[in-house]
Amino acid sequence: MTEKRQNTPQPTSQPSLWPHAVSAVLLLIVVILAGVLLRQNYQAKSHLTQANFNSIELSRFEGDSLQDVSELFGSRPKKVTQTQKKGVKTQVAVWQQVANSPAESRIYVFFDDGHAVSKTIQGLKRGRTKTITRQNFMNLKLGTKKGDIARKLGTPNDYTFNERLPGLNNEQWTYTAAETKGEPAGVLTLSFRNGRLAAKTQNNLK
Repeated sequence: MTEKRQNTPQPTSQPSLWPHAVSAVLLLIVVILAGVLLRQNYQAKSHLTQANFNSIELSRFEGDSLQDVSELFGSRPKKVTQTQKKGVKTQVAVWQQVANSPAESRIYVFFDDGHAVSKTIQGLKRGRTKTITRQNFMNLKLGTKKGDIARKLGTPNDYTFNERLPGLNNEQWTYTAAETKGEPAGVLTLSFRNGRLAAKTQNNLK
């Protein structure tokens, strides 16, 4: 009598998830590195620099045009607004992301009747070794040369230059102090006229 043998089903092996997990992690690393390299490449090629900002010519009658500034920066502004008052057409052009500065950094250029008359650069990255304090504010004397102030406090985070009045050089610097827990960062604002401190204000400095 022949015995019938029953075939016992063999346990099937489950495919390992490790190769897929490793591949996913490697892909994520590649994507992150590619993003970092692209950002660095953009920053290296960007013409939206403080040096180019400094070279913008301001004058009510001979200042740079919007086209001049766009060519200098290598790009059109992100936004342009226009107003007209007392027969003067004013345009405000905004460029975003200054090279080697945070994403929120901006450059504003004001044009009166087609000529650049005022410019502002905001949000520059500064590696300060000392924070700006209320005592710094108290020690500043009106009439001090701006170069002496820069040597004491370092370079500001924001600059504004205004040449709307012929023969009168107006300049404003803004310093941002380090933030403290639960409180906004302190701000020191200095106004210069023809290279000397003409006014000073502060908010929330310690």
